[in-house]
Amino acid sequence: MSKFVKLHLVRTLNKYKELQKIRVKDVMISGDVIITTPEKTIKEIFDEMIKHNISGMPVVDDRGVMIGFITLREIRKYMTSHPYLNVGEVMLKNPPYTTADEDIITAFEKMIESNKKLDQLPVINTKYPEKILGKLEGIIFMEDIIKLLYENIIKELKTLVSFYNHNTEIKIKY
Repeated sequence: MSKFVKLHLVRTLNKYKELQKIRVKDVMISGDVIITTPEKTIKEIFDEMIKHNISGMPVVDDRGVMIGFITLREIRKYMTSHPYLNVGEVMLKNPPYTTADEDIITAFEKMIESNKKLDQLPVINTKYPEKILGKLEGIIFMEDIIKLLYENIIKELKTLVSFYNHNTEIKIKY
């Protein structure tokens, strides 16, 4: 293995470790999270999701404790035949979630590994032992994590190209 390849592998591993230091709280949206309640109909929520261009939303009780998650995928299963079903009847009752202190790589992996194909994860405070889930603190979108990963990859590539250009006769342009 060449010295250049070894250096690249070491830098890639170090970059991965750096990204693991970034916490969900550094990327999540916490103020303007669009939520719903279990009593609303799937028709109401469908219209709201289309209006806000989102594919899912947390379902919370009257205390702000997340009790589920509803997705367009779940709504579409019932929309034509039962548009007035309550959200509570079709929501995901044990959805994947993350916490504010979890690293973004772990949150990203949860989205990818979810059998529900989520492009967002609710961020909850798990200090509420009376519920399976906890109080909703925010939401993190796959798109935001991908942007952050992309920015870091571009920085790394520029560094590698610069290193390569300084150490070889062949010059790479970017």
